[in-house]
Amino acid sequence: MNCEFKNLMKIVLYYMLFGIFWIFYSAKFIYLLTKDPSTYIVLEHYKSYLYIFITTLLLYKMIKSSYLKIEESNKKFQQDIVQSFITALEFHDKYTKGHSDSVAFFSVKIGKELGLKGHNLDDLYWAATMHDIGKIIIPVEILNKPGKLTDKEYKIIKDHPRIGYEIVSKNDSLKKVSKYILHHHEHWDGNGYPEGLKGDEIPLLSQIISVADSWHAMTSKRAYKNKLTHEEAIEELKKNKGIQFSPEIINIFFDVLSSN
Repeated sequence: MNCEFKNLMKIVLYYMLFGIFWIFYSAKFIYLLTKDPSTYIVLEHYKSYLYIFITTLLLYKMIKSSYLKIEESNKKFQQDIVQSFITALEFHDKYTKGHSDSVAFFSVKIGKELGLKGHNLDDLYWAATMHDIGKIIIPVEILNKPGKLTDKEYKIIKDHPRIGYEIVSKNDSLKKVSKYILHHHEHWDGNGYPEGLKGDEIPLLSQIISVADSWHAMTSKRAYKNKLTHEEAIEELKKNKGIQFSPEIINIFFDVLSSN
């Protein structure tokens, strides 16, 4: 709030200084624009309109500049909050350390290959970064269990997209990305969760996160499994193309891998 007040006061000050300048120096300013007497008379006659035009333009530029600074400050604050949540999750679940960053990295790479830009790319980054945030309230003994999960434990794990959705949707600035978190475990053939969406019913950003998430999970060591080699993981993705994963996203992801 203090920063916003300072920016507002700066705009008021500049606006006031320009007004003083115009009162005392507008005649000289018009004379600099033209030395033709008839043109000078016309400009002098309409100088109040010229003042309105110039000050409106000046005010617009100052407000826009101030807004961009505030937006950048808010974005940094938001990023710090999200990172704090991710750090807390990594303390809670030791196997997710670095997972969120990797999923966000590959998701954005895929998004750029698809031609996503601006807010769409930002939404993808945030959703990918927070896709597992729902695990923060799942018991640690389930998350870090070295053996096979029971049906009951697996059901609890499957709740994490919905929990993540509930957490993130409460934040006004992040609410729009919550649905991508909700659907990142949907399968192309409709056999995923939590809602059993099929094909392009699944939001595009969720399709992207699904591939990036699975890739990092397969190529990382877990207590209950060894990591796959890149070649083995690629074969798994190929095997599940059109079943678990969007064929288009898989093809683009292979392009991303080959270019790295």
